[in-house]
Amino acid sequence: MSDLLGVDIGGTKIQFSRIGADYAVSPLKRMPTALLRRGTPAFAADLAELIRATMPPGLQGAAVSLNGALRGSHVVYSSLMGGNVGFELADFLRDRLDCPVYVDDDIHAMTRAEAEMGLGRGYGSVTMLNMGTGIGVGAYESGVLRGKFGAGLISEQHVYVEELGEHRILDRVTCGRGIKDLHLALTGEIMEAVNVFAGARDNDPACQRTVDIFARYVGTVLEMISKFYNPELIVLNGSVKHAAPQYLETALRHYRSLVGERFRAEVLVSELDFAAEIGVALQQGDMIGGDSDVARHQ
Repeated sequence: MSDLLGVDIGGTKIQFSRIGADYAVSPLKRMPTALLRRGTPAFAADLAELIRATMPPGLQGAAVSLNGALRGSHVVYSSLMGGNVGFELADFLRDRLDCPVYVDDDIHAMTRAEAEMGLGRGYGSVTMLNMGTGIGVGAYESGVLRGKFGAGLISEQHVYVEELGEHRILDRVTCGRGIKDLHLALTGEIMEAVNVFAGARDNDPACQRTVDIFARYVGTVLEMISKFYNPELIVLNGSVKHAAPQYLETALRHYRSLVGERFRAEVLVSELDFAAEIGVALQQGDMIGGDSDVARHQ
């Protein structure tokens, strides 16, 4: 495998990294996604120029993960590019950068990385629960389950939040944005998720209550995953994984109350950073043969 530039495009930031031949990832820099023309296909042209300007000497291509619904490297839907776009991103970038470009959506790239390079090795069926700014689920069993466009996009599923007396979508309950929204609904105060967790550690009652509600609905999401996919393993990834010691025990207690022992999955917190970048880079092994198979059976 050649060294690649990793480009992980989220709703708020773009992370650039160097992906080595052994799939080791070194961060390079972050930039706000707002620097690109969001909400229009011109986003892709700006992205090409940004990659060109960022590409260090000696790298042989780019591995790009995008927040959206993709079919292969064909972007079916992305709010960053204007919604329903039907845009072939990999070919577009290859033409402008004159180098190999590999593209996938972040959820399915992360799922492949967890299954083949992370904690999922040795398990027959694995799911990955990504809790970052938003929420998403990927499933893997002899390959990534992709559906027609993008399986596992559960952010719009509704749950009833008893403390608020209303139904909310998971994206407003069980992710970084959800923690912020829950705290706002409970207190009227805007506070980022990282500060809510910090407040809970300092025994702030409102922050503790927010984290408790969040934890319970993480347990509900684990229940959904078990009943939808019946995996052997659920791996938690995304930025919210770093606060797992504050919510996982409560989440697992609720999960066990909802799902019988026979149908429960093992739940582990990912040890794999830059999973989206690694998952996309594995495509290069598919192209040249061998590398990916070696990783898959380590």
